[in-house]
Amino acid sequence: MISKEQKEGRCTFVTITDTGVNHRIDDIPNQDSVGFKINSDSFVMAVSDGVGTCKKSEIGSKNAVTAVISIFDEIISGVLSINNYDVAERIIYEWMKLIDDESIDDYCATLKVVMKLNDKLLLMSIGDGMLIVSSDGMYITAPDNTSLFANQTDCLNSKVKASDFWIDEFLLDTNVPYIVFICTDGVSNGIQENQELEFVNELEKNTKSSLLKDELEGFVINISEYSRDDRTLGVIKYE
Repeated sequence: MISKEQKEGRCTFVTITDTGVNHRIDDIPNQDSVGFKINSDSFVMAVSDGVGTCKKSEIGSKNAVTAVISIFDEIISGVLSINNYDVAERIIYEWMKLIDDESIDDYCATLKVVMKLNDKLLLMSIGDGMLIVSSDGMYITAPDNTSLFANQTDCLNSKVKASDFWIDEFLLDTNVPYIVFICTDGVSNGIQENQELEFVNELEKNTKSSLLKDELEGFVINISEYSRDDRTLGVIKYE
């Protein structure tokens, strides 16, 4: 298990990734990736899951996270305007450029993104996994995309378009606590069905920031008997 915690002002950032039992047995690398970056009062966090049937999906997921952070830097520097679908198009372009291989579909990956820009969160999702933002009774959840891979719209792939992304915004009140929870399906499959929001609410209301990393590490270990896939999550808690 690889975990990271960083505190910045009133925000606590935690990321965890753990290679699944099946991959350990078969000596397959962790196909998930996670990363975040903080710039003053703005931040970005992304989680990506390489599609298991693709030969180089672990590279695809890593490049997806790298592409998101690069686009975040462009927005913060003023190079890219904050138009939601322009952001999606730039992520796709940067992801493909990083791959630089004609066999794009060897690198397919899902993606969950949260960017804090000014007083709002920009939320983006393609493929399975989970994305939830909760703040004092208000919440937003990305749709659970469980369509077949053959449809070629549930992940970053050679035919992906900006319109394939689910995109939304969540307005923030800096006087109200909030929590962001994003994860791959290796984590979401370990949460009891229809209890996802309740689980995130428990982290929001009853888990202190000082204990957040320990609680999440324990959770990832506990679900390992239910989910043998790679398990990766990112959480941002604002108090």
